Amino acid sequence: MLSSAIPLREDTSQVYLEIYVLKDSPEFQTGIRRPAVILCPGGGYLMTSDREAEPVALRFLARGYHVFVLRYSVQTRFPEPMLDLARAILMVRARAGEWLVDPDQIALCGFSAGGHLAASLGVLWDKPLLYEPLGVSAEQIRPNALILGYPVIDLELVANFQMTREPEGTQVGIRDHILSTVLGPDPTPELCQQYRLDLQVSAATPPTFIWHTAQDELVFAQNALRFAIALAEHHVPYELHIFESGPHGLSLADETTAGEPRMINRESQVWIDLALAWLWHRREQDT
Repeated sequence: MLSSAIPLREDTSQVYLEIYVLKDSPEFQTGIRRPAVILCPGGGYLMTSDREAEPVALRFLARGYHVFVLRYSVQTRFPEPMLDLARAILMVRARAGEWLVDPDQIALCGFSAGGHLAASLGVLWDKPLLYEPLGVSAEQIRPNALILGYPVIDLELVANFQMTREPEGTQVGIRDHILSTVLGPDPTPELCQQYRLDLQVSAATPPTFIWHTAQDELVFAQNALRFAIALAEHHVPYELHIFESGPHGLSLADETTAGEPRMINRESQVWIDLALAWLWHRREQDT
């Protein structure tokens, strides 16, 4: 494995891409381009969680995917985080030959607020607010698939739990912070509609895998259900799994990412195997 970190913007060192690329060995699959996954960790747009970064990357890497973890803008207004994600897709496609990535098999995998970020690009990739500032075409930033873990879809369907804002250490409500990050202090009705992501789903939305838990007390499972219904209404291929038990933020739901015992959840651990099987099926459909 070759690993490194590459900055994505000249104006800040806080936005960068962590690279996990399988080494091209002469002993197996020499020169074959592999599919890729770009991970968007959660963190309420206050931070990007390590629990949803490298451990998840290594799981995808072990199954033959090149993986890129995006450390995107936090504590800043939209659309900056979306532009960061668009830049990540552009970089992976631009260096696809060097990294042996299949540029037509790039999936986004996001968790919680990172799921909101991935889904936002998934439904808005063909809108001028994303591709025009970067001077590219819409197709250049289009993801080929989405994997959404306990994603924020409707900003109102989030509990206002308290979280620490670094570096000052002040407490903020997660829902309030996400709302102000995405919509600003005085949002218009049009802006509210734009960032309720289930209302932005179209036939152009990439195929999507979604998982959530019914017991999630922070980001309610209705987020996943609404997005899945919208995908069905627009005939977009999707797969949805709502596991009965488990708190918010499970990540891999096993000992690898559990900071405390309640974050180990045997039933929902299967999500990544289900997602990998779904990705394999999507690749077969595309060939």
